[in-house]
Amino acid sequence: MGTLLKWEMKQTFSSKSFWIIGGAIITLPALMLFATLALSSGMTGYNAFLEGLSNYNAFVIFLIGVFAGIHVTGAFDGRKIQSAVMAGNSRFAILLSKFISYSTAVALYSVAATTITTAIAFGMQGVTGIDGSFAREIIARIFVYTVVEIAYSATCFFASMFIRHLGGAIGLNLGLMLMSNVIAQLLLNFDWAERFVRLTPVGQSMFVLIDMSNSNIVMALVTSVAAIAAVIALSYVKFRREELK
Repeated sequence: MGTLLKWEMKQTFSSKSFWIIGGAIITLPALMLFATLALSSGMTGYNAFLEGLSNYNAFVIFLIGVFAGIHVTGAFDGRKIQSAVMAGNSRFAILLSKFISYSTAVALYSVAATTITTAIAFGMQGVTGIDGSFAREIIARIFVYTVVEIAYSATCFFASMFIRHLGGAIGLNLGLMLMSNVIAQLLLNFDWAERFVRLTPVGQSMFVLIDMSNSNIVMALVTSVAAIAAVIALSYVKFRREELK
């Protein structure tokens, strides 16, 4: 497992797709925040920080599906998975290594993007408007937000397991990310739906921006871990029955 994971990490982080898509996911939210702050006034550093997180999520919705599609379908097209199976590796180990490398990439995107937008927010607007401790409102929020984004992006990993055509996988991923985000926002117009939306990663990608209470932190983390576990389990069910050619 260790050797397989090391190989998978090397393949992921040496790929052009990781750097090109990552560059876009990291720089575009920063540029949007910089433009917003340059053209507006009166925003506190804390509000600018939250705006940066929101910008990141908006670009992830459009771009992470491309990375997931390349990451999963490319492994089948290049017969990398077939070779790993023939080398004696279990399918679960192969799947888990690929998911870990994918999740690590998403985590790096999130940390890098939010660190840059946070520096822009407080650099341009000052460390102002924080209602609470810096550790909870900023550092803990970035950590929880990163876990939530990994869980939210895991949807694209799972979807890509079903469609081996790169264009089809990217299209499906984009549709799923957009639809889930729009549906969650529509449901939040109804008071009864809030408790259910909070139980999803897409919902927590919104609630973490406004609620860092202990109860919501626990809910966000538990919901995200459960979603990640479900994606791994369901992906394995699909993968273990797959006929490799």
